[in-house]
Amino acid sequence: MTNEKCYTMKVVAQRTGLSPHAIRVWEKRYSAVEPERTTTNRRLYSAADIERLTNLHRATQQGHSIGNIANLSDADLSALVAEPAFSPPPQEQPPLQTPPQESDPHDFVQRCLRAVSAMDGHALTRELMTAEVAMGRNRLLVDVIDPLMRSVGDMWSSGDLRVADEHLATSIVRTFLGTLHSSNRAPANAPLFISTTPAGQWHEIGALLASLTAQSAGWNTLYLGPNLPAEEIAAAAQTHGAKAVALSIIFPGDDALLRGELAKLRQALPDTPLLIGGRVAAHYQETIEELGAHRMENLALLAQMLQKIAAS
Repeated sequence: MTNEKCYTMKVVAQRTGLSPHAIRVWEKRYSAVEPERTTTNRRLYSAADIERLTNLHRATQQGHSIGNIANLSDADLSALVAEPAFSPPPQEQPPLQTPPQESDPHDFVQRCLRAVSAMDGHALTRELMTAEVAMGRNRLLVDVIDPLMRSVGDMWSSGDLRVADEHLATSIVRTFLGTLHSSNRAPANAPLFISTTPAGQWHEIGALLASLTAQSAGWNTLYLGPNLPAEEIAAAAQTHGAKAVALSIIFPGDDALLRGELAKLRQALPDTPLLIGGRVAAHYQETIEELGAHRMENLALLAQMLQKIAAS
């Protein structure tokens, strides 16, 4: 079988039955295959890669974990998928004790992405609701919605999703998170957490996720929506005695206005912890450090930081 790397991601997805997102994750997280890159950074795969991904897909459908089989040799992998899948006797699995639906976050993300690609808002909402029941709110936020929206952004940037698909995903997730947010209340004496996006930043999913993460950590929260100038954020924090302010930054990575807004906010709130996250927050690392703020690389780190602030 030829090892010439000539097949595009679209062809590989069609032939293996895997979504482009799953192929990327298996490549990046598990080194399942190693495609070549064109001068425009597009992936190219060989026929051997396609066969390997197909066998990996079959093995996961048989119940094997991708993390346990991704490093098998091609020969061992072929032998594994040739084995008959194990089916326990019916008497050992009474109908009333059927296991709950698979709660692997990666599977939920894939199903959500398929719903987005199909522009099926009902299916996307259903998957999010099922994931919350299966995994709980904290894991839903960290392991499903956060990586889902990052994947949607990546796929939109690479051209694998249309603008309309991205807008649908954002709208559905925004509505879903809004419902979660309104149904959660902390004790009156809990510290207050404010989240928003700075002036010029209209993508609010990250700020909503931050607010929900703070609620799960036992904080009272005040979500101010997107696109707020520094003076308005500072006024809200001062009026309500916020113990932490979180900002989500999505695009672009070189906004001089944004740097000025962050500086103004720090000047107005010299002693309030500023927690800054989002897709392009790393582009402003120098400014964040100069202002004595903290960059939150993920929601888990945000939850840890909030525990430290509350304890102090």
